[in-house]
Amino acid sequence: MTQFMYVNPAMKNPKTGDNVRETEIAKLKQLKEDGYTIIGLEMTVSELAELCDKNIDPQHTEGNALQCCAKEIYEKAPELLGWFKSKDPEKVVFVTNRVDVDSVASYVLADRYLQGQDLGPKESIEKINEHDAFQGSKWDGPKPIEQAFDPENKVAALASSVKVFMVTPQNIEDVKSFIDTGSVNDTIMNNYRTVQTGIIDRVKSGEIKTEVVGGVAYVETTLPCATNVGYSMAPVVVAVNPAMKLGSQGEPFRKVSICQHEVGYADLNAVADQLNQIEGGWGGSPTFKGSKQGENCNVSLSDIKKAVFANLTPEYKEKVSSNTGHTNDGKSLGE
Repeated sequence: MTQFMYVNPAMKNPKTGDNVRETEIAKLKQLKEDGYTIIGLEMTVSELAELCDKNIDPQHTEGNALQCCAKEIYEKAPELLGWFKSKDPEKVVFVTNRVDVDSVASYVLADRYLQGQDLGPKESIEKINEHDAFQGSKWDGPKPIEQAFDPENKVAALASSVKVFMVTPQNIEDVKSFIDTGSVNDTIMNNYRTVQTGIIDRVKSGEIKTEVVGGVAYVETTLPCATNVGYSMAPVVVAVNPAMKLGSQGEPFRKVSICQHEVGYADLNAVADQLNQIEGGWGGSPTFKGSKQGENCNVSLSDIKKAVFANLTPEYKEKVSSNTGHTNDGKSLGE
């Protein structure tokens, strides 16, 4: 059987001051020296991805917003992994710096393919793709925060249960079960509903900061809920996490993500190009752009707002203007 490992994309351990990036690079180099084949799954940090024999990441490095990693492997396993079938499975290590339901599902499928097993029902993979790539219904207008989360969404519940900074046998088994049966156990579903209720309460109390300016929702929170919260208000979301941490070894850093529910509201490639002129490291797909991974984003929110508003599509700008009765330049109160 192959192995699956988390590679920490952080730069420094805040407690010890140790250089985490150097440690992780050394770990990957040692694996190669020991004769292991390394296959990346959504390795978004170029320094780390370069040490993989192959990196599978259709969304973040290839710009295919509609295709999650698991669906890519399900549909193209022979093309992507055929060469590795000659390897001893026990000397193959899959690595990711993004532990989520997509990367775990990707590992399950890739491991099954290399061992000559059936990959499982396509329907389950399509549901994972819908969740990961936001390929559901089109954005249909603002809604009450209570409607931002579907309490019966099995993939969302499964995603919320995945330990994001480590690979656990339980997470792998839970994802395997969903792929094979399409079901999620009651404990995961109930925990998901409890967490979502707490998020709704935090939005209402103002603990999770939100505002809509120029047709764009701005959400500030350290919780992994900004996208759903923002999409209940607008089809374009800027999510600011002022103290993101990548595991216990990660130093807190400011992370900014910019996304649109589907293509047609903003030119996020142009947004990233503009922001990269201020500070490099912005990347992603046509529906999602993020600041550099594991490092502090020093671009001001004011500059981000200007870049996003400047690159809204003419059609969406016209709609925003007609809804508000005036043209908004992307500024908010207090700026």
